[in-house]
Amino acid sequence: MDAAWACAVDRAAGVADSTKRFFLSFRRPPVPPQQPGPNSIDILKRLQRQAFYDIMQLRERQEKVEKVLTLFKSSKIGPFAEESTRVKGLVNFAGALALKDKQATAPDTSEANPGISSQFAFHTTVRKKDSLVAELATDSRFLFQENDLVGSPLVLSKVMYLANVNDNFSVAAVPVGARCDDFSTDPSIREGHWLTSFRSSLRPPLLRKRYKHAAGLILKSQNFAASLAELVSTAVKSSSGEASSIFTGFGQISCRIHDEMKLTMSAAVHGPCVIPRKGKPTSGGCVDLELKLDEDSRIGAWVEAKRSNPKQLKWAVALSDMPDDDLGWGVSMRRGCSEGVPERIQLEGFLNLHLGQKATLQPGFVFSLDGRRCAPSFVLQSSWFL
Repeated sequence: MDAAWACAVDRAAGVADSTKRFFLSFRRPPVPPQQPGPNSIDILKRLQRQAFYDIMQLRERQEKVEKVLTLFKSSKIGPFAEESTRVKGLVNFAGALALKDKQATAPDTSEANPGISSQFAFHTTVRKKDSLVAELATDSRFLFQENDLVGSPLVLSKVMYLANVNDNFSVAAVPVGARCDDFSTDPSIREGHWLTSFRSSLRPPLLRKRYKHAAGLILKSQNFAASLAELVSTAVKSSSGEASSIFTGFGQISCRIHDEMKLTMSAAVHGPCVIPRKGKPTSGGCVDLELKLDEDSRIGAWVEAKRSNPKQLKWAVALSDMPDDDLGWGVSMRRGCSEGVPERIQLEGFLNLHLGQKATLQPGFVFSLDGRRCAPSFVLQSSWFL
């Protein structure tokens, strides 16, 4: 009896143990203890040390580059050390063809001379606000004169220094190749005087003439501008062969009337001395009036006289409309343009065509009236920018 009871107890204990193991098999295994990882503060410190090392290397390289640039800049001396030079090139062509009388003299089309000429301008900014301009010209007129070689085909035609003291006051000096237009209150006339154009009829010959050297002042404000200059040229006396200086005084006043409308008056007198005196009076002079209706349209009139023959006046009236990007035109009437025939009157008309942005073509007709005789001519001028 006892043996049977003991066997039943052992079986019950085995069943309980098996049941316990069965249910324990469904439990998750125990998680092993984690090892201590790196601290986030240590990571930040390590990254900071690496970044500081990289920054120091970059700073060292930057100091080397700055040192090289400093040595390069210090090797340059003078006001032109860090300035650049702009170069402009221009090729002009002018020609005339008489349509009626082949033996007639060619018309005087403004200041254009038949043939091909080229010019190069070098413009340098000095001390951030001043400017230095040098011009070189190639022209067949400088090659031969009466079968004698008188010069080089490449000549220095102009040197000009413009000092802008402030926004309203400038001082200009031209030691070589001066013109009255160099002291104009209009910057476009100063920069574009070398462009051959029929618009030159708006300017009297005395203002277009080249002089040896000159100096002047330019004053300008928002609606008013004025300039004053003295130009010097050399004349040789035919009797004695001695060279004497001829002084030309130039003055210009410009005022804005309304919006783009502007009136400009220019005058010039020339003679053997700077200030006319009783013993040395002036040799002649000119007065020029120009009304600028807008940026492209202009009406001009001028008169020029000589003391030796005050009755033979030279005068002109001109009207032009020459936009920069469209078809332009102009007409003018002049008297006394030819030295041989001072009474001759010329009627002139032209068109201004733009061939892209680098070239202009100006065909026109000139009618020379000498008494009852009329000599028509076809004229052509062209300018090509380089």
